[in-house]
Amino acid sequence: MSIVFDRAVEYYDQTRAMPEERHRAFVDALVRETGISENSRVLEIGIGTGRIGMSVAEHVRRLFGIDLSLEMMGVLRRKLTDTNLNISIAQADAGKLPFADETFDVAYAVHVYHLVAGWQNAMRDARRIIKRGGYFVVSFHKREEDSPTARIRKELHAFANARGIETKRPGTHSEEEILGEIKTWGDEPRVVVCTAWTEPEVPEKILEELDRQIFSETWTIPRAVMDEAMPRVRAWASETYEDLSRPLDAAYETRWLITKKL
Repeated sequence: MSIVFDRAVEYYDQTRAMPEERHRAFVDALVRETGISENSRVLEIGIGTGRIGMSVAEHVRRLFGIDLSLEMMGVLRRKLTDTNLNISIAQADAGKLPFADETFDVAYAVHVYHLVAGWQNAMRDARRIIKRGGYFVVSFHKREEDSPTARIRKELHAFANARGIETKRPGTHSEEEILGEIKTWGDEPRVVVCTAWTEPEVPEKILEELDRQIFSETWTIPRAVMDEAMPRVRAWASETYEDLSRPLDAAYETRWLITKKL
């Protein structure tokens, strides 16, 4: 079963937003690398609150978007009331797109397929609706594997897994898996790095965010288990990092995996 983001609607934009400079570089790379113009037919798979889609919509006469969450798209509708942007949205499953074959010039998905059960079939369905010569594009947000965020999250997962709780999300787990799937189509994907940067991570903040269960990787963990886990994860973090309030630099990248349909 795919993950629906209704429970995150109140805080999604605040916790997933990129700084303006990186956001613009991300969108500009998509437009540049796929040749999006005002007459292009473009679909965002998993448009949500329009965090990315509203910027893409500045480049086309009409953007299309689908999402499972009516709550998330409700936020987008409210945002659009004070704009001239033209975005048509509908509730739909990424694995069963309600469009005819070869409808779009570009279909893109931002941080989606790790949430989608049967992600391989969902990606094939996305390819189906793209015109020959059009583009299928998937985003990746790469984090340094040895970063505090990655290590602390790993500790929480290990605790939950030891109690029989599956914390892996239902879709793909790596960029390499998606690249492998695309190569079976006979298409040739390429990776475009949009931005690369270093930012400070504060272990205390990471622990707080995990305890609040604001990210989907924690949603399968019952609250009682979280209450048992967090003191132990905090103790591990204190031993590992000593001062939990001290910022530690971690490397990040935003990337587009771009495939032209042959």
